[in-house]
Amino acid sequence: TTPAFISVTVTGTPQPLPMPTPMALVEQPEDAINILLMGLDESERLTDVIIVVSIDPEGPYVSLLSIPRDFYAWIPGHGFGKINTAYSRGSDYPGGRPALVEATIEYNLGIPIHYYVSANFDGFVQIVDALGGVDVPVECELHDTFPDPTDPEQSVDIDLEPGIQHLDGQHALWYVRSRWSSQDYSRNQRQQNLLRALYRQALSTDTLSRIPDLWEALQQTVDTDMGLDELLYLGWVGSQLDWANVKSRFIKPPFVEVWTAPSGAYTLLPVPGALETLIAEALQPPAVGRADQPPFRVEVWDGTGRPGIAAVAVERLRWEGFAVVGLQEAEEVYPRTQIIDLTTTNKGSPLPLLMRLYHRNGEDVVYQPTEGSAVDLRIILGADYDSCISTGLLYYVPTPTPTIPPTAQPPD
Repeated sequence: TTPAFISVTVTGTPQPLPMPTPMALVEQPEDAINILLMGLDESERLTDVIIVVSIDPEGPYVSLLSIPRDFYAWIPGHGFGKINTAYSRGSDYPGGRPALVEATIEYNLGIPIHYYVSANFDGFVQIVDALGGVDVPVECELHDTFPDPTDPEQSVDIDLEPGIQHLDGQHALWYVRSRWSSQDYSRNQRQQNLLRALYRQALSTDTLSRIPDLWEALQQTVDTDMGLDELLYLGWVGSQLDWANVKSRFIKPPFVEVWTAPSGAYTLLPVPGALETLIAEALQPPAVGRADQPPFRVEVWDGTGRPGIAAVAVERLRWEGFAVVGLQEAEEVYPRTQIIDLTTTNKGSPLPLLMRLYHRNGEDVVYQPTEGSAVDLRIILGADYDSCISTGLLYYVPTPTPTIPPTAQPPD
């Protein structure tokens, strides 16, 4: 494939980039639907949030792909710029501002967009509050200070500890916007985390079945080119969705690299070849990577000695495509997290993924092949379990068939 960008540096000085060729359109199922989600900042001109939601109704399967705000893109008719500025430049573009963002994504990432949904801060807060708040699995502690929305001269401190936290609309907004972490990738992860939590909340409150009643209020809260018929159809698809068939992907290193634009701006350039591979994998149904096998069944034992933290681990396992079939308290506190493999074959084993997820070595894996077991793996969370560690795993890494550690070799 032709590289989307060519980085040119002469004697250490950044040089203008040549106009890139458009990326080839990604291969997707024929009836796939790609929806662009945009969260607008205070000015309603820049996009703080850019997520492509790709839906395959046949599975159904859903893929979430976060695009960082600093991604340096070719904006049709305007040249290079950070992708979060495309919206502000589209006032005269055919179809308006959303259409220019869609065209920019298709040109640079090869993803055709069928519909868009955008909301500003006030709209986002209203959506969350209309659902009665949202239960968010917070993986990393978060501390930040924001202006008080009721009195701009005052400030509000937010302090979130790991665990399932119930957030109202304003706190949910602060959660996804916080810059306490210096990396945009951390915000992208929190945004997808909240999006999943909102979907779960909508299911639990039967919101999807009430879409016709909510349609008028929704139109006043968000801007979209979807009609009621499309929304009803997507609501039906969402009601059939299995958590194991929701995939999360992020455009981040090693698929992009930091580059200083001639203006001196911090930007992210795609790594030729790597980004195409990520997008191709991201927008395919999850089952493709498992050779059409059902998701691995996992049960979790909570041996952390910290009530509530295991629920965060359960959500992370679902993020990674596992079917969590049980959560129970362990009879004792375990000093270290253990992985019990109950499968009878190591073909297509998820052990490498789980070992990266929990930062385990071979001594923490116990092989107990059990024919006819109701679960494939048991995770015993120990006192050393750190939910924040797993957030570093959120980029695509091909999972090979593992070499079973000597301490975990199955019997002959």
